[in-house]
Amino acid sequence: MVAGRAGTILLCLCFIWCFTSIEAGLYNSTDDVVILDHTNFSSSVHGTENAWVVEFYNTWCGHCVQFAPTWKLFGRDVRDWEHTIKVGVLDCAVDENVPICREHDIMGYPTIKLFAARTTKGGTGSDMPHVSTVKELNEAVIDFLVEKQKASSGSNSWANLQPYKGEAQALLAPASGGVRWAVVVIDKTKSYAAQSVVLDLAGYPSIVVRYKEAEAEDVGRFGSGGLPAVVVAGRDGKEEVLSDAGKSRDKMTAAIMKKLKLRREMVSGRKSTSMREGAGDGQPEEINKDKLNYGDDLPDAAFTSLERGDQVFMVDIENAVSYAISHEVAQQKVISGKKLLALQEFLDILVRYLPARPKVHSFLSKFHQYLLNQGDSIEGNKVSEVISSLQSKESVLPRHQPWIGCAGSDPKFRGYPCGLWTTFHVLTVNSVLQDGAKRFYDPLRTVKAIHGYVKFFFGCSYCSEHFQAMYAEDAESSIKVADDTILWLWRGHNKVNQRLKGDVSEDPQHPKQQFPPPTVCPSCWQGKDINAREVLTYLKTIYAKGALSFRGTQAIPGPPRNRQEKVQQQLDGSRKDRKHIGVLMSDQNKKFSKERGPQNSGSWSFTNTDISLCVFLYGASTIIIMAVYCSVVIRRKMRRKKFVESYKLPHTADGSTPEMST
Repeated sequence: MVAGRAGTILLCLCFIWCFTSIEAGLYNSTDDVVILDHTNFSSSVHGTENAWVVEFYNTWCGHCVQFAPTWKLFGRDVRDWEHTIKVGVLDCAVDENVPICREHDIMGYPTIKLFAARTTKGGTGSDMPHVSTVKELNEAVIDFLVEKQKASSGSNSWANLQPYKGEAQALLAPASGGVRWAVVVIDKTKSYAAQSVVLDLAGYPSIVVRYKEAEAEDVGRFGSGGLPAVVVAGRDGKEEVLSDAGKSRDKMTAAIMKKLKLRREMVSGRKSTSMREGAGDGQPEEINKDKLNYGDDLPDAAFTSLERGDQVFMVDIENAVSYAISHEVAQQKVISGKKLLALQEFLDILVRYLPARPKVHSFLSKFHQYLLNQGDSIEGNKVSEVISSLQSKESVLPRHQPWIGCAGSDPKFRGYPCGLWTTFHVLTVNSVLQDGAKRFYDPLRTVKAIHGYVKFFFGCSYCSEHFQAMYAEDAESSIKVADDTILWLWRGHNKVNQRLKGDVSEDPQHPKQQFPPPTVCPSCWQGKDINAREVLTYLKTIYAKGALSFRGTQAIPGPPRNRQEKVQQQLDGSRKDRKHIGVLMSDQNKKFSKERGPQNSGSWSFTNTDISLCVFLYGASTIIIMAVYCSVVIRRKMRRKKFVESYKLPHTADGSTPEMST
């Protein structure tokens, strides 16, 4: 009992660690960004006076990992702009955040959206143009704010970025008494530097700051080389040009703060980074069932503890398939046209060629049938409902399980992309092993289905574009026979490894290298050259159905795993049928206890056998009771009849009957 409880506690801790790791994300409370999720997204973004710029990302996305440092620098660069616009992030890899990402039509990662003031629920924001540097992000945000103000859809709380015409002193008259200084930054038309200074300083209550486009008189006053220029005016009527303001945004801001003795702590409502609002530690019919469904002919070796150094794990495959369906597919707003056809084809390939446990295979088959029967389009939220409805005792899409072969040194490394590559290799190898020698086999079909999924559903846009380019380059021209299917994907994977070697998305503990390395397949190398024939043999060895390890997979109660167990079960059933009813009841109780476990000890549940047994016992008991009743009634009648007959006989003088006297 103690050992059982300890095991349960350990299992719970493992799941807690797993989900905590998943939700850790790429950002935390030390970054100058607001961590958004399903609990605070609406309350933070909808109906507020400030605008928002939000990065929708995915923890496993390599391009997101690359972009995260830039986004963090951008958040720090504009941290004083919160009075007008706030910077947020939302991780679409988190289950609970998927509806938000679907609602906002997030088709790839990272996606940056801009939300105006007082955005209502249902508003999906505006897509930011493709940018890659802090400077470009800064300018894109300013363009958005200026556009909204021109359309009178900004907010009174925003910094005024519209060009000012007039003298600095004139800004003080309409200002409140607490405003002691007026600052005007004069520069050329559409000066991002000047507008950035306005945003940097607009939060200080003692000053009013505006940007002025240089006119002819300003050019004459300062000269074209003297721009930008900073003019400061006080309540005393004096006006001064800051000679040491410099030309860059940072220098101008620093010079103004020095002149007016401003400190960041003076900004009303300023919060420390660790206490920022919303911040937190971002933590078809079953096809070929008998051949690929593990309900049949699964080698017993698959359940042993003997594993290769390059072992492929079923848990990594199940994680990838589960995430692909429940996140990347379900996150789509509408699936129609070529996208729907691509999804149907990919599911067909999964059902045909993915080695899967019986109940996982059942789920994939049912989901495939659903997709085939939905007409021309499907809404993503409906897909989520269908996924839930298909979950049953006989149909399971496993929840996330700790990665094994694809585990990274940090949650942002490896994981899903690694699992998806593993799944693709397993599909190509098993399609060839199963149908490669058959006349109807199309060697391009499996790779084409994989390409369709990556093109329309894989969230990392950068990765998807590279895969599409790789497919367009030579897939259809180079895949002619069955084995080409396996080798094309292998070469493509190595191209990706070569391109990403040394990239920030590379796990330092799992550096990118050409696969397979000599350490796991010495025969695959001849000096510095790879022997493709030996590689083909190697890939068929490690990705074949019988070579996969089941270590780490969730327990899914199901039918016997192989023929040996089926025969044993049939023998056991025959013996039970010959036993006494009482022994059979005892066996049924034991079986019930084992199946239900201690957590169900306080509840009742009956199988068909239990009910049949109860009916039999009830009938037998009724017959016995009736027999006893009849016996008692008959005996009583016999006694009464005997008594009456003896009473009617004649008596002698001594009281005895004639028969008695004789």
